[in-house]
Amino acid sequence: MTVGEVIDMAKFGELRNLKLGTEENRAIVSYINLGLIELYKRFPLSIKEHLIELVDSQEIYDLPSDCMWIVSAYGEVPENMPTAYTNELEINNEDNPLSINTVGWSQIQIPIAVDGAYVSLIYAASPDSSQKVVYDEAGNYEAENIKIPAQLIEPLLHYIGYRAHGAMDGSIQAESNTHYMRFDASCKKVKTEGMFTNDNMNMDYRITDRGYV
Repeated sequence: MTVGEVIDMAKFGELRNLKLGTEENRAIVSYINLGLIELYKRFPLSIKEHLIELVDSQEIYDLPSDCMWIVSAYGEVPENMPTAYTNELEINNEDNPLSINTVGWSQIQIPIAVDGAYVSLIYAASPDSSQKVVYDEAGNYEAENIKIPAQLIEPLLHYIGYRAHGAMDGSIQAESNTHYMRFDASCKKVKTEGMFTNDNMNMDYRITDRGYV
């Protein structure tokens, strides 16, 4: 869906009672980008791999700057193991001394290192510059389309409404809270009704979404 279509939907929907001034489109674009960040946090819209080469006696390694959360981690497969074997590592399990641990928003601890070996991190990435909308001085959008699946347009519109109303009135009883509840409910509906496919994700993601962790 194009940026212009989303802006028109917002103007005639969630923002129809608001006056955002002469920079209305620019303001809506900023809310779209904030909404994209929030949706990329909630859904694995961009999955990447980061390889860490282990160094003997070193435990702390930097995470990629666009890492939002780690989906899974894998160590090298020992020799003489079956072809289908995978060496999946536990993450943030304090009862397992071999678990890798996120010790900060940008760092990870790998407790046992074999010099020259590798650990593969599969992580959900934040939207990069090609996935965000840029509004230039001439009023043009450098991104033609919103880089999310169609089923997430409704949550995005609710998030735009939340940010726009919040900018007008930050009180706890403001309309912005209603829009945020709609946004949250819409995201949960997409997940619980299986409208977002994530068959390649590990069980940790699915269990967390269902409230067991």
